[in-house]
Amino acid sequence: MFGIRQLVTIAIAALALVALAACGNGGGGGGSKSGPVEVVTHNAVGGGSDVFTRQMIKVMYENKIIDTNWPVRNVPAGDSIGAMSYMVGKKGNAGLIAQVTPTWLATPMTVANAKVSLADLTPITLVATEPQVIVTNAKSQFNSFADFVAAAKQAPDTLVQAGGSSTANDALTRLVLQDSLGAKWKFLSFEDTGSRITALLRNDANIMLGSASDVAEQVKAGQLKVIAIVGDQRLDTFPDVTTTKEQGIESSKVPVQFRAVMGAPDMPADAVQKYQDDLSKMVETDDWKTLTKEDGLVTQNLQDDKFTAYLQQQTDIVGGLLQGLGLRKDQ
Repeated sequence: MFGIRQLVTIAIAALALVALAACGNGGGGGGSKSGPVEVVTHNAVGGGSDVFTRQMIKVMYENKIIDTNWPVRNVPAGDSIGAMSYMVGKKGNAGLIAQVTPTWLATPMTVANAKVSLADLTPITLVATEPQVIVTNAKSQFNSFADFVAAAKQAPDTLVQAGGSSTANDALTRLVLQDSLGAKWKFLSFEDTGSRITALLRNDANIMLGSASDVAEQVKAGQLKVIAIVGDQRLDTFPDVTTTKEQGIESSKVPVQFRAVMGAPDMPADAVQKYQDDLSKMVETDDWKTLTKEDGLVTQNLQDDKFTAYLQQQTDIVGGLLQGLGLRKDQ
């Protein structure tokens, strides 16, 4: 016969198992003090999106906006196709979000009969936009992007740009600039930012396009130099560096590098709202403001209809660009 104490112990254990089983169903909560959350990125560890994702989580965790340090799942296969496929396979999961970039828009457009697209996911928040910087080896002969373009015109397809995938923003920017400038240079693809920087330092490549955060450490150490900011607005991170517009280079058709958060397909509305609330709190913190200044980010925090409209605008821009270059295969 069991004693009272043993019966109580068994009852407590049974209740704990029931509670544990309940936590395992439904894919977690989402945001704040809810259930477990997993964040997907299409980059390998050390890539730009991976680093930004971890920075974003760190800011929220250290400012007590979230109570657990959300794990990051890296799914680099297929230049975002693999990551989107993983998300689509978790339909309705309230605890699954992704940090997305224009690559998630562009890649499915270049794949015939692609089974997934960014439109399958649930929009949550456009967190920030990120102007691109152009860098070269500190000992390079090029002191401006205009210098590089002039050399590329004189010797077509001899200079080299280190970059990411063929549908990443830096690759698309190259195509736009080559088309508008009448200059040609090669593209050397690497999976992670560190390998691109190494290519510059070894003189295997002449330039690289990326975010300010990608290169700030090497610029500070005197290994790399920034020769242009893409666009018409200088960055506080590198205040003395001129823009492509100031250098007389047309870049208005270059696609915008954005950092957004999206959820699994058919994510519950209450989960979306929790994530939006958390991200709105995040962009008001001093840590986030320091991060944006150091990394050259521009805070947006667009949600709901404004974010949906922005995504449609970028879809039209990127789709039109790929169509014009003969790279679109989804139509």
